[in-house]
Amino acid sequence: MMDRYNGLKGKENVNAQARQRRLEAEHNAKDNFVKKVQNAQDKFAGKAPELKKEAEKFNAYMCNNGEHAQEYARSLTAGLDKVAFPVK
Repeated sequence: MMDRYNGLKGKENVNAQARQRRLEAEHNAKDNFVKKVQNAQDKFAGKAPELKKEAEKFNAYMCNNGEHAQEYARSLTAGLDKVAFPVK
């Protein structure tokens, strides 16, 4: 008996349908992963940099003394377990 959608008979039809289901499942899994990553990155989009006014000047290349980086690192690692991840 021929399948009315793809014209294949018997075992060929079963194999074609299984292949189609597998490819759709792979596509959906990849699509879900991409959407998850995009949603995780949305919180970083469009934020203005947190710089001091002196850092925005034309000749401000020497104004970074590491203090801003240390403050950023503290805020970034605030929720980490200090025993498991001894970050300074």
